[in-house]
Amino acid sequence: MKRRLRVDLRLQVAFAVLVILFGIVRAHDTTMIQAATFGALYAIVAIGLSLLLGNVNLISIGQAGFFAIGAYSVAYLTASASWPPGVSPGMQFALATVAGALVSGVLGLALGIISLRFAGPYLAMATLAFGAIVVGLLRYAPAFGGVSGISNIPFPQFGPVALSGPNAYWYAWFLVAIAAGSTTALLRSRIGRAFEAIRNDPLAAEVAGIPVRRYTIGVFAFAGVLAGLAGTFYASFLGLVVPDAVGVNVSIDVLLMVILGGSGTVSGAILGALIIAFSNLYGHSYENLRPILYGVAVIAVAIALPHGLVGLLWNRPNARTGSAREEDAAAGPVALPAAAPPPTAPWLEVRGISKRFGGLLAVNDVSFALQNGTITALIGPNGAGKTTLFNAICGVVRSDQGEVLIGGKNVSGRQPHQIASLGAARSFQNARLFGDMTVAENIAIGAFASTRVDARDIAAVAAEFSVGHLRDTPARDLAFGDRRLVELARAVSGRPGLLLLDEPAAGLNASERERLRRDIIGLRERGMTVLIIEHDMQLVMDISDRVIVLEFGSLIADGPPREVQSNPAVIEAYLGAAS
Repeated sequence: MKRRLRVDLRLQVAFAVLVILFGIVRAHDTTMIQAATFGALYAIVAIGLSLLLGNVNLISIGQAGFFAIGAYSVAYLTASASWPPGVSPGMQFALATVAGALVSGVLGLALGIISLRFAGPYLAMATLAFGAIVVGLLRYAPAFGGVSGISNIPFPQFGPVALSGPNAYWYAWFLVAIAAGSTTALLRSRIGRAFEAIRNDPLAAEVAGIPVRRYTIGVFAFAGVLAGLAGTFYASFLGLVVPDAVGVNVSIDVLLMVILGGSGTVSGAILGALIIAFSNLYGHSYENLRPILYGVAVIAVAIALPHGLVGLLWNRPNARTGSAREEDAAAGPVALPAAAPPPTAPWLEVRGISKRFGGLLAVNDVSFALQNGTITALIGPNGAGKTTLFNAICGVVRSDQGEVLIGGKNVSGRQPHQIASLGAARSFQNARLFGDMTVAENIAIGAFASTRVDARDIAAVAAEFSVGHLRDTPARDLAFGDRRLVELARAVSGRPGLLLLDEPAAGLNASERERLRRDIIGLRERGMTVLIIEHDMQLVMDISDRVIVLEFGSLIADGPPREVQSNPAVIEAYLGAAS
């Protein structure tokens, strides 16, 4: 992620230089300036869609709707509406621009809320429907000129300066600079890291403390504002706007730009927009073949360059291999961040939790409380309801009845990121890492909900779990044992008081299990309260202060390891009753 952002920023600087040189050298070439101006307007819309598609993994084919709202806002308010005396044309245009962007943002917010109910092709269809509805309403609204649209839209005039010709070029690219700068600042912040985590694995991101729903809604609103902003100047630049010119074809063209240039990067959106803008300029001689050529180009790029043209510069193998674990030891001693201060109440208390899936009672009236600073094992045969209980504790599923208290606070019905913010962290039965992010970035995401963790703490956690030498390695390239270590390090990085581990020893060899045993005991010594699901009975007996046993969703035993080990009900659950 850091390499992509670094390359992206350098390309943006290069584009800025080229734009300035082009504007100076080609100032009197009306055709070229016009094409570059259209490229700038398309680039603004493409930047928003690139953020959606490449950074949050959401597809929208409705950006034309926001573009149309921005265009018609300026067209109506500057060409049809009546203004009080004394409001200059420049002020009218400025206020209309703000109105168009704000309305687009509000509708983007609404579309973001709706998008929470859809995924994949259904989300694409929902956004497509939004764009079609907007254009349909404009087509049949007399106030907006119906199918004929609005014409005679004046050029923006600020004193003696009119935004037409070369001036329009500079203004359009000024808007691109605003869009690019704000988007880059967003991507380089902790919110940008959260976007990348959401793109990789929304559930793991939510459990790590990222408010996925809130960010999903916010990014739709942001992309809507950018598309609306582009539309505001589109109408003034052309002097007219008609529904067919801001229809679904605009959304498809913008999607094409993002795919060609490379989603997830600002520079990719700009490059794709310029390619399409100048292709339109020189493509009139093969007008009928242009859609076919565009389609072939998209297919070729999607197959050969899945990260787009810009991806050629950043999607290369990392030179740092980090093959030697001795590198962690050579870094010197580090202080692992301490656990969150223990509350006066138990870190975890479960009261009468039940969960049913249709006719299956997965968890049946389970109650227990953990003693702070201890390791408790939750065991039982496959299908006993252990992971379902974990999910109910973390808010991944809602229990049908009962309460879960974290540090004495009732969290029943709360979302996973809210529970994580109270000091609870977990791992998964199958390690869920953010594959396109580095080891260091994965560990940092685990501390997203914590305000007490800095970069030195992240480095300390990585070194403690012997993955510091892998910090620049993408998680998708890790060996299985290292994946387990990184997930554990991610869970610990936010200094949780309560740590839930779901079968952390599964798939590990003997030496890796011994390392895991030492790590978990070390976490208890640092004050963490651990609840672990595990099938390795030797590990359970070695590290646990207490063992809780589930069978068919019900609690059948609870006590010290040796006592539970000899409990007849537990023996029957695992081995069956003697005949």
